[in-house]
Amino acid sequence: MGLDSVELIVTVEKIFKIDIPDEECEQIYTVQDLINAVTKRILHQNNKRKDLLFNRLKKAILETTSSTITIELKTPIMDIFKLNNLDFQWKDLERFLQLTLPKLVPLDFNDKLDTHVKILGLKIFKRRSPVTKGNIGQLVDWIISLNYQKIIDITESISEYDIQRIVVGIVSDSVGLPVNEIELRHAMTTDLGID
Repeated sequence: MGLDSVELIVTVEKIFKIDIPDEECEQIYTVQDLINAVTKRILHQNNKRKDLLFNRLKKAILETTSSTITIELKTPIMDIFKLNNLDFQWKDLERFLQLTLPKLVPLDFNDKLDTHVKILGLKIFKRRSPVTKGNIGQLVDWIISLNYQKIIDITESISEYDIQRIVVGIVSDSVGLPVNEIELRHAMTTDLGID
């Protein structure tokens, strides 16, 4: 386990006020493994945080866009927003919600761009994944992870879903990856680059 992994686990332990034994830390390979380690130590219950934010987001979308489609968790983000007005609508939605939204990237505005930046035909680096390729349910997850300190009170009873979203937020902060690029199945070292 490298220094970055240790720092990440220490951060998680501090935020949740728990202690994960060293031998268990050595068995944490994926984001889901880390979530499982936290979930074992936190008394959690089911709650409706995702549903509450979904309803709030739906209301905000209807107020800030001219979208007339029925908004469900599986609704693609791009079915709601107009590409020629995406930046303005995104900022307007962020102001309305008073929450941080995932940052839009060049591929959100132009899906014709190559996924890699190339110089002289050589792939230099991969572009960030477009947020707008996700769906509303994923957007709700990402918003909660980005704003977990504002949305979730860890001193109160929280759900396993809350733990999941907090851990993704912590991983994002620690690694510098956008929340929309972190999946629960991702391995800490190979997928996220944590040593």
